[in-house]
Amino acid sequence: MAKQQNNQVQVPGYLKISKVIVWALYFYIIIGIVSLTLRIFLLLFSANSAAGFYNLVIRVSSDYLQPFRGIFPTKPVGETGYLDISSLFAIIVYLFILWGVGALVQYTQNKIDITKAEQEKQLEQLRQDKLLEEQRAARAQAAANKRR
Repeated sequence: MAKQQNNQVQVPGYLKISKVIVWALYFYIIIGIVSLTLRIFLLLFSANSAAGFYNLVIRVSSDYLQPFRGIFPTKPVGETGYLDISSLFAIIVYLFILWGVGALVQYTQNKIDITKAEQEKQLEQLRQDKLLEEQRAARAQAAANKRR
């Protein structure tokens, strides 16, 4: 289990690392959902394709959209805009993944909290045992002093 040094609770390294990895994954998925949402709005309202922001959003969202390309056709909206249904589908899938990662974040945090609680309980037991031992030693010393 976790090591105890200097009466301090220490979380195992694998839990710390897994927490960082899970949060990084959570952040990555949120970036994907935001970029795909922006992509849908920019394409829907016929944004200027020469604009830097447009190109940035399209570039960032294209990696997130790659597994979903070609699943659904785009639907024209108005004269120049169109609805990218593949992006909508990707957002839905990423939201489900985000929900799963959120559950993983919660699980990891609960595991850390349980580990800390168990260690604190063990430390408290050690403190009580040490206190009892000191009290016994003091009583034995007092009894020895009375006999003299």
